Amino acid sequence: MEPAVPRPVVVNTPTPAEPPVVQSQLMPATHSTTTVTTVPLGAEMTLAGRPNFDIKRAYEGRTGNALDYSWVTGQLYHIHADGGLWVVRYAPLDKEDRFGGSVVLSSTASMAGCREGDLVTVRGEVIDEGRASKFLGGPAYRASSIDLIARTAD
Repeated sequence: MEPAVPRPVVVNTPTPAEPPVVQSQLMPATHSTTTVTTVPLGAEMTLAGRPNFDIKRAYEGRTGNALDYSWVTGQLYHIHADGGLWVVRYAPLDKEDRFGGSVVLSSTASMAGCREGDLVTVRGEVIDEGRASKFLGGPAYRASSIDLIARTAD
């Protein structure tokens, strides 16, 4: 017999003006797989359990990229995978973009003085023929310079 684990169960049918009532009850576990998600400091979790990489409202209209990706201006995220990765999100999630709206900075980039959530302009080039990082959707980007545009509020 499988061990019982708490599972949420909706106990009413919500109307548009009323949220669902959820209770935990013990139900048999269907499997023993545990998923751990590392969430960057500035990212919120979505209901689907994925980090939210939306660009802050204060930065909307200030992000973008050159046609050849020789520069990108976007919000910094720090991912705690593969020894720590910095990601620049330069396009909203719903905008169609060749690289999905973000690049992963190569380890050669100096991040001194940068903080997660900052708005930065990064100059450089997409490397590895634009292949995506094994942890994230964006390609590796070799930065030749990083300029702070706006500091995130603590």
